[in-house]
Amino acid sequence: MAERPPPHARAGTNRTTRTNTAGIRRNLFQNQLTRRPTPTTSSSNNSVETLRLGEVEVLSDTSDIVIRDRNGEFEIGDPPSPTPDDPEETGGALDEVQENERERQKLAEALKHHQISHSRAQAQPEEVLETLRASMKAKVAALTEDNWMYEPEEQIRPL
Repeated sequence: MAERPPPHARAGTNRTTRTNTAGIRRNLFQNQLTRRPTPTTSSSNNSVETLRLGEVEVLSDTSDIVIRDRNGEFEIGDPPSPTPDDPEETGGALDEVQENERERQKLAEALKHHQISHSRAQAQPEEVLETLRASMKAKVAALTEDNWMYEPEEQIRPL
């Protein structure tokens, strides 16, 4: 039979294998975890920002969220004017006037309705009181029918 190495020698080889495996596992995703790109040129006078801007493709000004000038600085300009096709933005003042007029008309109609119903109630209070009594009696009758739901249940006594 083949001779086995002593136990202390075997354990040492397993430990080195384990540490190598752990080192591999730890470095598996190292490339994805880095945040800054590595500089491609060896000159030290270029900053990371200029390198990053040089690597990025320049898109048209209309597709950028943040508009930058040639030096990479933020460009603050006038907000874009609304297009005439957008009725909400172009007719905003006109819509407010129309909306205010509609609200005034609704309030006037509500006031007229209130005055009519209020004057009728003063003229014939017996009819209003009779209607309220009938409604209250109907509600009491419905509650009386549903009273069984609110009564405590009877306890069944064991024999």
